[in-house]
Amino acid sequence: MSLNFTPSMVNRNGESIIIIGSSGELVKMNSEYEQIGQQTKPFPTSITSGVLFDNIWIGIWIDRELQDVRMAGIPLEIDWEDGIGRDALRVSSTNNDLDIIPKNALWQKILNSEPMGLGKIGENIVFTTINKGIYMIDQKGEEIWRDYYPIWRDLDITPDMNPIVSIIENDNGIVIWSAAGGVMELDHERTMKRSNIIKLKDKISNVKYSKEGGWFVMMHGKAIGILSDIDTKPLFIETPGPVLDAYFDSNEKSWKWTGWRHDGESQVENNTFSFKNRENIGIHISNSKILDNDGNWEDYSSS
Repeated sequence: MSLNFTPSMVNRNGESIIIIGSSGELVKMNSEYEQIGQQTKPFPTSITSGVLFDNIWIGIWIDRELQDVRMAGIPLEIDWEDGIGRDALRVSSTNNDLDIIPKNALWQKILNSEPMGLGKIGENIVFTTINKGIYMIDQKGEEIWRDYYPIWRDLDITPDMNPIVSIIENDNGIVIWSAAGGVMELDHERTMKRSNIIKLKDKISNVKYSKEGGWFVMMHGKAIGILSDIDTKPLFIETPGPVLDAYFDSNEKSWKWTGWRHDGESQVENNTFSFKNRENIGIHISNSKILDNDGNWEDYSSS
């Protein structure tokens, strides 16, 4: 089936898929790519990131003009509905109306800074806010702990120019990646185990991790980096266009990705790679299925 909006990202977990539109639209799907319920827009702002658990989806809604930033959790088992319009939000922002909330949300938090690097750590969430700190909250939005904002002193760049792009859990604990190539590994007690700066050809836009495949680093330009470990030298691959999503195919022992006008694949064991052109833009890839910017699911096409 095709969507009637432009998708911007996908959250996936087990049997559930959440497709997020560029204007804040949401669609639930099952693992067979069948839509569950109607397309909705619970809140009249864009969604910058989200995390999907078994029973709840948690998202970040932002309107920079109105300086409105909020996080909220919507349960999966109910039918999602449309929320208020932007005119109502504009009035509520003036009146500071805390009763305005994304439709069907169990809870929300009004934030004074944009969350970054939203990542699922066990059954909880970790995120950062620039110059404020790093936080862990549970699925009810309750704070578990907070700590200092990650800083790499050898990087000659201010924190506001070096945002956190990914926070990922591995066997050792929590790994934090910054746009300028700073990498920090914390154990589950938040003790720093390793800190490294990876020299890259461009700023990082996103990072994926696989226990078998290592680290897959997406950059803003036409390049990716693949590392077996954060202490190893990355394999750089020049790509036909920016890469937007990737996953590790454990059966074929390869990273597969999609992005601007191409799909790609890299075999981990021998460092070979290949591309194939696509007519559109791949937004999301998993299980050899790609969601393109027209809202269609297609087969992965690299050869």
